[in-house]
Amino acid sequence: MMEQSLLNLGFRPLLEAALDASVVVDSLGRVLALNREGERLLGWSEAELLGQPMNRLIPPRFHRILDTLPAFNQEPQEGHPKGTRVSLFARQRDGSEFPVEINRSPLGPGPDSPVLVTIRDLTEWRRAQESLFREKEQAVITLESIGDAVITTDTAGRMTYLNPVAERLTGWRTNEALGLPAATILTFISDATREPVESTVARCLHEGRAVDLADGALLLRRDGTEVAIGDSAAPIRDRNGVTSGVVMVFHDVTEKRRVSRKLSHEATHDALTSLVNRKEFERRLTRALADTAAGAVEEHALCYLDLDRFKLINDTRGHEAGDDLLRQIAVLLGGHMRKRDTLARLGGDEFAVLLENCPLDQAEEIADTVRRAVEEFRYLSGGQAYSLGISIGVVPITPTSGRMAAVLRAADAACYMAKEAGGNRVFVDRPEAIAVAPPQSETRRVNRVAQALDEGRFHLYAQSIFPLLPEPTTRPRCEILLRLPDERGNLQPAASFLPQAERYNLMPAIDRWVIRRTVELLGGWHRNHPECELPLCSINLSAFSLDDEDLIPRLRAQLSQQRLPPQALCFEIAEAAALANFAQTVRFISEIRTTGCGVALDDFGNGVHSFAYLKALAVDFLKIGGHYVRGVVDDPVYSTIVAAVNQVGRLMGIATIAEEVDTEPVLNRLRNLGIGYAQGHALAVPQPLADSEGEVVLPCFQQVM
Repeated sequence: MMEQSLLNLGFRPLLEAALDASVVVDSLGRVLALNREGERLLGWSEAELLGQPMNRLIPPRFHRILDTLPAFNQEPQEGHPKGTRVSLFARQRDGSEFPVEINRSPLGPGPDSPVLVTIRDLTEWRRAQESLFREKEQAVITLESIGDAVITTDTAGRMTYLNPVAERLTGWRTNEALGLPAATILTFISDATREPVESTVARCLHEGRAVDLADGALLLRRDGTEVAIGDSAAPIRDRNGVTSGVVMVFHDVTEKRRVSRKLSHEATHDALTSLVNRKEFERRLTRALADTAAGAVEEHALCYLDLDRFKLINDTRGHEAGDDLLRQIAVLLGGHMRKRDTLARLGGDEFAVLLENCPLDQAEEIADTVRRAVEEFRYLSGGQAYSLGISIGVVPITPTSGRMAAVLRAADAACYMAKEAGGNRVFVDRPEAIAVAPPQSETRRVNRVAQALDEGRFHLYAQSIFPLLPEPTTRPRCEILLRLPDERGNLQPAASFLPQAERYNLMPAIDRWVIRRTVELLGGWHRNHPECELPLCSINLSAFSLDDEDLIPRLRAQLSQQRLPPQALCFEIAEAAALANFAQTVRFISEIRTTGCGVALDDFGNGVHSFAYLKALAVDFLKIGGHYVRGVVDDPVYSTIVAAVNQVGRLMGIATIAEEVDTEPVLNRLRNLGIGYAQGHALAVPQPLADSEGEVVLPCFQQVM
């Protein structure tokens, strides 16, 4: 027979050489031969299948598919060309199924010719296809789900894909955008200049690398609205490294940009008045000095302004009224500024103005206009109208003006001269005005303070703070006080020189010196006396230090260097300073507390709104002002105020300390009122914190116990 002759005429070697499983069947579909690959794949031997119908190798559910093919002894019909392939499942001897592709090819021209059936295993191919499908499906789901907008283009910059976020941000649907140039969909402009910004897609294709969109860019949406975005674009490369397109990822940064601007504004502006703050003003003043020194500008002018009679309103109407007054004054002053002028609040009721490109005569005119405006202003509170004045010092800024601190001191001194001359006037620091410069006595005091600071000649004293109620610990407590030796060697109290230090901006440096020296002394004492209980020493901070960004990092470093536990320190902030810039005070106290140090609010109770602010200030101690404490015996109103402060402190878990306790009757009255601690000459006078050798004097702490 023909079938046998084919197998005998050398067809067997060809059959065995085939890479796929191969079956030879007769015109009735019966197996005539099976190669070794077929035996391996199907699990049957050739002998077992000889004469068996081939559909034994196919699950019954696929027989109908085989039946639709041309019969093995027929020529292929239309729609089933010669060599027809079909994909279905084959069945192994153990009954397991696997995907295959079956191809049949007649081995002769006649209807009785045998047919070669090849069975190709598609298991790996199917697995690869399913894996690719899953990866593609996962990629699509990911792109559809992520919060960023994703766009792809071809090498010509035409759109090929937009995910839903990209559709929302651009205003274009995918079916509308496909094939359009990227520049049509993505139009960028600068938020600052409103000028067009080059497309990152075009840059990426041109430069062949990943690129980012410039900061401050806006995307013009299809409807004409704008959205702030940040984006990056990167080339899409095939396996050979050839660029096939660009993928751009971008996201809405409107909120992020708004928060950034808000934080930037808060960092450079006064929280109460929204004017430029001292730090930013000093930065701009430094820039103006550099411009004049370089010859870029001939002359600027600097004005230093100090309100007259502000303290009267602040004390009688309370801090809330004082804050309201400062806000109104800020608006009033701003209304008389030129477009490029910088108006700042330096702190308290002091302001400054930088008049750029302004001759001294014009600066004097502007200052006098401001003075008249404040003079005519009336502040209404509690049914009363209050009048104010303002003292203004004006100094020129020229190429020979020197450094920023010197110019600011000169303007402050000019303001001081306006105050000394009766207030509510303008004093211009001209060359011919040297005769009315600040008194030499004040100049000497300031120089002595600055020299003592440079040479470290201040003396630290400590005044004990005693508990008035029983407590489980005998922990020493004291307040660190500052003394300055005069020309004769006598020690002056802080009240005699700190006002000049404040006026000439020396307080931040003095505060830093006191902190550093106290930490050094206490750290050494603690290391030498580990058996002694750790003291608690209070250090006064000036209002200027509340804006000192370096104070907290310096404090952390010094505590670590001296190995002093932070619980040894408590920082006292005067209530007036705290409320002058309340938002900054809240942030500062929060940062102090993260170091582990304590916080006390000094001179508490000066304003009628003191209690309203207290809940927002996380302090450990309230120090009741001496003017109330001294009157607790003779004045029932003061006694009631002290008792109220103590009661509120107890409710909030804040200990109270009475200051300036100088007599026994006052001390006894404070005990009866339940005040927690007392400090004053009736208990202990201030003593040196360290001896001449720099060693802490132990009796200072022992006396507190």
